[in-house]
Amino acid sequence: MSIAVDHLKKVTLEIQTDTREGKLEFICGAASDGFCPFEYELLHKIPGDQLHLSVPRDKAVLTFAHLYKPLQKAVGIVTPAETIDLNVSVISISDPEPREIIQALAQATDQNGCGGDCGCGCGGC
Repeated sequence: MSIAVDHLKKVTLEIQTDTREGKLEFICGAASDGFCPFEYELLHKIPGDQLHLSVPRDKAVLTFAHLYKPLQKAVGIVTPAETIDLNVSVISISDPEPREIIQALAQATDQNGCGGDCGCGCGGC
C-alpha cells in the first residue's frame, strides 16, 4: 500500500513548466501556518499522481508560501510570467528523519521574505 502526502511526510515532486523541469523535495506541513494552498492540493496524493496548476503571478506567494523560493530555484523561475503553469508529478513520499523535520521547520521560518515586492508582510521584500 502506498503512503500518501500528509502532515510531516517527506515529499518529492517533479515539476515541469513550459520550458524547464526540476525536482522539489520538502516536508509537508512544516510551516508555522500549517499547510499552504499548494500543499492542500497535494494532500492524499500518492506516488504517480499528477496535477496541473495555473497560478496567477500575484497569487504565487500566497499559494506556495514558504515553498515559493525553493520552487523558483527548482524550476528556474527568475521573473514569473503573468500565470505560472505547472505540471506536478508525485515521485515519492516517505517518513522523514527527525533531523529533517527540524531542518524543514527552521527553513520555513527563515525564508528572508519571498523575494519579491509583494506586500505579503514577510518582511524581506
